[in-house]
Amino acid sequence: MPIVTSIQPFTLWRNTGFAALCLIFALWGWYDYEYKIPRLERDSAAYQAAKDTRSNLEKAAETAELRPEQITELEAARTVLDDIKDRYGNAVPSKPQAYDRQVQLWLYIIGCGVLGVPMFAWPIVKTMRRPYRLDDDGTLRTPEGTFPAEQIVDIDMTRWCSPTGDRRSTWTAKLILKDGRKVLLDDHDHRNMDMIIGAYAHRFHPDQWTKTAKRVGEASVPDPATGSTNA
Repeated sequence: MPIVTSIQPFTLWRNTGFAALCLIFALWGWYDYEYKIPRLERDSAAYQAAKDTRSNLEKAAETAELRPEQITELEAARTVLDDIKDRYGNAVPSKPQAYDRQVQLWLYIIGCGVLGVPMFAWPIVKTMRRPYRLDDDGTLRTPEGTFPAEQIVDIDMTRWCSPTGDRRSTWTAKLILKDGRKVLLDDHDHRNMDMIIGAYAHRFHPDQWTKTAKRVGEASVPDPATGSTNA
């Protein structure tokens, strides 16, 4: 029965979570950039203009009677001030900094949205659309190419998970081809990759490795990231 990889659940949920978080930040930045900051700029300018008008007319009223149009202008200024303060919870709207919109644009809209979402979403799509497949006849089909059984002469397991705490230890192995090239097999993001690795490890080194990519006589070692074992 062919062995086909899929995406590790941990990798799927991790990348989905980060992509969703980036999208939320991007939408928040777009809202601030497009609506909140421009509205705050307009209200701040309107508030300051109305405040200046009120102050000037109230001072003028101390020395002379205001003309009808000045009274209308004063009342309009007071209405603007009251309306703006009501919308801001009886607070004065502060003028945004000159760099506020640029921060929302470059950090959130572009950084999180344009760059961040694809950075986390694309590996999910790529891993799911380009699986590894080991056929019953020993042919390995990978995103990098197809390798018949006779082209594969050995497997390098020196970096495969070690229970001894070796800092070089990873959840990867490398197939060695007849022409000297190497094909990387990474179990961290690819579910069932340990079964493919185990099949080759047992084929070439049956005295050292089982078909489940576990050292002969060795207990299973859990992957700290995915929680899976190589048993």
